[in-house]
Amino acid sequence: MSRLLLSLRVRCSAMSATLLLRLFALALLLCSATLPAASDAIGPLSGPAAQPGRHVLLLAYDLQNGGIAKTARGFLSAAHYLGWQVAVIDGQGDAALVRKTLRSSAAAASIAGVAFFGGDSKAFHAELTALDKAGKVLVGWHAGEMPGPNGELFTNVTTDPVAVAQAAVDYALQTSSGPIGAVIFTDSTFAIAMRKAHVMQTALQHCKRCKVLAVEDVKIATVAHTLPALIVQLNARYGFAWTHNFAINDIYFDNISFPLYRLGRQDLVNIAAGDGSSLAIRRIRLGLSQQKASIAEPCDQQGWQAADEMNRAFAHQPPSGYLSRPILITEASLADAGEGGDVEPNTAYRKRYLAIWLQRAP
Repeated sequence: MSRLLLSLRVRCSAMSATLLLRLFALALLLCSATLPAASDAIGPLSGPAAQPGRHVLLLAYDLQNGGIAKTARGFLSAAHYLGWQVAVIDGQGDAALVRKTLRSSAAAASIAGVAFFGGDSKAFHAELTALDKAGKVLVGWHAGEMPGPNGELFTNVTTDPVAVAQAAVDYALQTSSGPIGAVIFTDSTFAIAMRKAHVMQTALQHCKRCKVLAVEDVKIATVAHTLPALIVQLNARYGFAWTHNFAINDIYFDNISFPLYRLGRQDLVNIAAGDGSSLAIRRIRLGLSQQKASIAEPCDQQGWQAADEMNRAFAHQPPSGYLSRPILITEASLADAGEGGDVEPNTAYRKRYLAIWLQRAP
């Protein structure tokens, strides 16, 4: 079994500061040691200075997932400024490989922290508990159904899945006037996916002109093979009562266009409650796809946040409590961003984190 292993060696650049700044930094550390730092729209307002010289493992559940890959790139960029050495391992969606990697990491004396991206922490409770007992700092991204600390992690970085799911339903209600017959695609492998699916189902059930036709459990790892036949079955079962598809990730709509075209179902509307992959952005931007919206994660920002949360743990401080906001991606919003425009254009969070880590004014 092949395994992608990338090593990124990052050196901590020399940091100079006046005695006054050092005293201010110390006071900041003491003040924030018991309470999470306040935050605003672009990130926390305070926190500990960089804790350089750490060896960190970034374990991605599956780097074929665009959200995981983009967040990992953000984390690696942040790690450069923190002065960490990072090894990246692709779990390839293989739970056995992920477990093996986590177990071996517990015994690796050089590893100070593990960033676990895209896997459900509860499914790896034993391995993550062993890592915690071995003194490793554990930070997750989309590793639980809700943001913040959980039973396995110092903290889990994500937007509020309830807000993401509700935004997907709100978009459907705002852009249609007739009856809505919905099929929801989810993956029971992930608690966060089931949380979003449940919220979408409940919101649609409270809509008088809406009906949830089916909630389909289709694993992300097998969607390319599973979805085409399932689309044929759903069309035979529901016909034109079926008007909308909601999915917990854009990847479902990577594989749906041709089956729908063959059935003559270009009327269906596809909305993703999560991801904002490059493929989804491209097809939404062109306006030729049946996917009309994606409720995207600010992945680069969350990569920086995951690094900041790990840095707080290294400094023996609590999580920041910061919660980033999801981004509604539509053809109109992409047009406003301009050709090749970034859906995550505000990079002020980088200056904010650097100001915290280097203990200087932003």
